Amino acid sequence: MFVLNSDITIGKFRFSGVHDVRITMGMHSIVCMAYIQLPAVSRIIKNGKAVDGSVVTADQFTEGDAVTVKLGYNGDLRTEFMGYVKHTDLNKPLTIICEGGSWLMRRNKINLSERSISVKQLLQKAVAGTGLNVVCDIDVLLNNVQLNGTGVDMINAIHQYTDHSLTIFFSKPDTLYCGNLRTKASGNNDVLQLGKVQYRSGFNIFSNNNLKRRTTNDDPVAITYSKKEDSGNIITATSAAFKNAVRKHSKLLNQVKEAATLKLLAEEKAYKDNYQGFEGSVQTFLVPYVQPGYLASLTDNTLKLKEQTYLAEAVTTHFGVHGARRTVDLGPLMGFANQ
Repeated sequence: MFVLNSDITIGKFRFSGVHDVRITMGMHSIVCMAYIQLPAVSRIIKNGKAVDGSVVTADQFTEGDAVTVKLGYNGDLRTEFMGYVKHTDLNKPLTIICEGGSWLMRRNKINLSERSISVKQLLQKAVAGTGLNVVCDIDVLLNNVQLNGTGVDMINAIHQYTDHSLTIFFSKPDTLYCGNLRTKASGNNDVLQLGKVQYRSGFNIFSNNNLKRRTTNDDPVAITYSKKEDSGNIITATSAAFKNAVRKHSKLLNQVKEAATLKLLAEEKAYKDNYQGFEGSVQTFLVPYVQPGYLASLTDNTLKLKEQTYLAEAVTTHFGVHGARRTVDLGPLMGFANQ
């Protein structure tokens, strides 16, 4: 028999039970969120004894209080979320809205003007003083970068400079990852090494209705990036990954410093926009534990799908009085370039 358990800490208070928790996180954004529903009025237990009288639950928390959410079955709990109180929604039941490491980055003020700087250096500036770490497995040099904003604004600027080619997300609660993840996945290279889960229809998948098959022949697109040098010369790089592409996506990336980097970004964007395998999401139970960046092995007899391994791109976890479920969005099929 499986019994749902939770262990949630908000500031100096700890809860062994809640009405509802919803956690959203993914590789498309650095923003991870948790929505925790609690009774509007509570009793405080101190040293094992109930304190006289009730308290207004919302008054016990302040913006920036540390939050940890652990969930599981039969006392076997895993950390699902770590972050900070963003604000409270006073509707009934009370909802505590929490944000992950990006909450810290929003409070990191940045004013810079650099003629030449790498993406890794920009990321380090984005998390400076927050205690967060950076892992960047790609060397992208940019020029003429100016910003007066926050650490989150810095991430948005990097996406703008690189046409959203790079994957930037929290691979761990305290670690911001940046890299050409789709290129690595296309060659079956698990650079993140976070973990792997096994999904089988009729066993630990209770819905696969959102899955559909996609191939690299489905309206493929070639990527062309260009930049204008100070001399006025235009340099151009085009992806070579999908030679049968009939559509073209072209963009001027003047902040990218080197021609070789234009080529690398074009290939990554091509692998991001063209891949084969199943796409969509599966509905699963709370176990096995999974987070964005995990590998998900999928076997589905109804779809005549033998075991294939995908990158888990996003995970939504819902835990409450009616049970626990996950929605796992599948990214590219690992090694699809070799299929």
